[in-house]
Amino acid sequence: MTSPQSQPCSILLIDDEADLLSLFEVVLVRLDCALYKAESGKRALEILAELVPTLIVLDLAMPEVSGIEVLEAIRSNAAYDTTKLVVLTAVPLMLERPHVNMVDMVLTKPVTPRSLESIIRGLLSS
Repeated sequence: MTSPQSQPCSILLIDDEADLLSLFEVVLVRLDCALYKAESGKRALEILAELVPTLIVLDLAMPEVSGIEVLEAIRSNAAYDTTKLVVLTAVPLMLERPHVNMVDMVLTKPVTPRSLESIIRGLLSS
């Protein structure tokens, strides 16, 4: 991870697939943002207790605390009103209509690292 003090933005990657987190990290490090990784919804909530990231990439299907629960926690807290949120899921039907309105983008797995980088660049510049 990179140091938040030297970065203009911060990104939190949340996914229970460690290989996917590592792959996305390799690509997203080029964005000159501080990168944080959470391998579970529970860990994501711990990080979010101390960090208000510029952008969050959130997997929905996770054990213990689901992505939907993390999404609801984020959007119920005004501190995250300006945080961009990208949902990453293999099962788009998991995201019901009220939840769709809580996110900036829904991506269906598999997602290539380059397409994720392009989408995040676009969201960060908007």
